[in-house]
Amino acid sequence: MKGEMNMDTGADKSALEERIQNLERRLDRFGGQTVREGPSLHPAAPFVPGLIALVFGYFGMGLPQHYYHFLFAVLLLALFYHRGFLLPARGRWRWPQILVNFIILCLLFRLLIGGGTQQPFDWLKAPAISKAPPAGDSSWYNRMVPDFTVQWQGIPHVSDWSVDLTKIQTILLIATLAGALFRFQPFTSITALALLIISIPVYLQFTWDWVVLFLVLGSVSLYLQKTENSRR
Repeated sequence: MKGEMNMDTGADKSALEERIQNLERRLDRFGGQTVREGPSLHPAAPFVPGLIALVFGYFGMGLPQHYYHFLFAVLLLALFYHRGFLLPARGRWRWPQILVNFIILCLLFRLLIGGGTQQPFDWLKAPAISKAPPAGDSSWYNRMVPDFTVQWQGIPHVSDWSVDLTKIQTILLIATLAGALFRFQPFTSITALALLIISIPVYLQFTWDWVVLFLVLGSVSLYLQKTENSRR
């Protein structure tokens, strides 16, 4: 009898624990659906700040000039929609909003990996002496005594050497994200610092008054889309 009572008690406990777990899962789903309550935003609310952000981004950085910007923007936008961070807008606002989000991400990658093709040693020049030919109506002295001039010219294969800085920035950015993913803090800090250092000459070419406005309004546009989705 005691053995049967112990078995019944253990079965009752396991059944009770299972019911509690099911109840907790239901509460979690219910809480996730009603995190925020209230009227949903109009689709124009995130669209208008995003459109204004594109104008500011163009004034501050120009247009994306490397296919990496479009490639990574497509991948990140697809990830956002796939994981539910952003949901498509309703009705006819859907594709215009998706296009605005895509261009915002393109300009964001223009900021992160927008180095393009650079010539880091274009300033390196060497003096060169050249002989200036005399003019046709010059005196006999100018025709007899050559006129030499000193000019600064670039060093072949050195001053004209170019490097695709966008590819280097992309490698460092991927290394930084990989280090952050695996929580390897020293490696992440080193790669992020290297990315910042090689990007400084590019950052100095931007008009940061417009860039800051682009970052603020672009973030507001993406946040409003996430806020609206979480209210549903």
